[in-house]
Amino acid sequence: MSDPVQVYILTFCRKAELFYGTELIFRTLRVGFPNAHVTVVDNASLPEMREKIQSLAIESACNFRQISGRSVAHHDFLEQTIREVATRGNQPATVVFLDPDLCFWQSCEDFQFDSLIAGKGVSRWYDKLNTVTMPRIHTSFLWIPDVAKLWEAIRRIRFYYFDFQPFLSFSFNMDGVWYRYDTGAGLVNAMPDKVSCFAEEHMERYDHIFAGSHMDWLLPIIGGEHKEMMFQIHQWAKEGNLQALKGIRHRQDEVWEKAGYSQERPPPRAAGTTLAPGECTRG
Repeated sequence: MSDPVQVYILTFCRKAELFYGTELIFRTLRVGFPNAHVTVVDNASLPEMREKIQSLAIESACNFRQISGRSVAHHDFLEQTIREVATRGNQPATVVFLDPDLCFWQSCEDFQFDSLIAGKGVSRWYDKLNTVTMPRIHTSFLWIPDVAKLWEAIRRIRFYYFDFQPFLSFSFNMDGVWYRYDTGAGLVNAMPDKVSCFAEEHMERYDHIFAGSHMDWLLPIIGGEHKEMMFQIHQWAKEGNLQALKGIRHRQDEVWEKAGYSQERPPPRAAGTTLAPGECTRG
């Protein structure tokens, strides 16, 4: 019998009125991961919110760890956890990272991937400032089938490229064009043949409201149908209306496509060829 999946959730609540985005996952966590070994790490939330988060974790049979003082950067948390679990023992370990603003409709514990890491695929796209955002898998739900193998692959890359940062988010300008590597894009583009993107059979088991910890930052910079959709989704989350949240990804995809963001389409590729760097398949 295989060991339980090891799940890690990093929580962060900086405003009491945004607590709904932190507590959301605990409503359905054990639907998605009924048998997993879950560790909740609170990333220096408001002092008055920490006890509430700890209580939710304990009620959901999770381990709880509090980060006090200065919070840890998301990319550092991902890499540090991967390294710690990978070097802890000799037994293969499946590790999953989850954001708190998720809802689960079915168990995900039977997911199977042949790759080193899997998640929701995000294609390369241009925003309205003409910034090229590079493809990645979204870090709201990352599945690592064998964490030791992933860590070894990262170490091999660093043997040749000592400053490789697999999860760091950064932007740069080259020849007058801005490029953005969001969290995890560095890893995906360094080993595109070792990455799997969730297919419909995976996506239908959960939904993600997005911006659960920073909705107040997002609303002022979006408008129109996009803003209306996000406001409504977050209102449902505040109300605990899980039925309304089920399947919101379809509406999200529709609105984001209409919002004016354009995606680069790679040229047709003959059957049987491998992925070019910077591409991510779905499924």
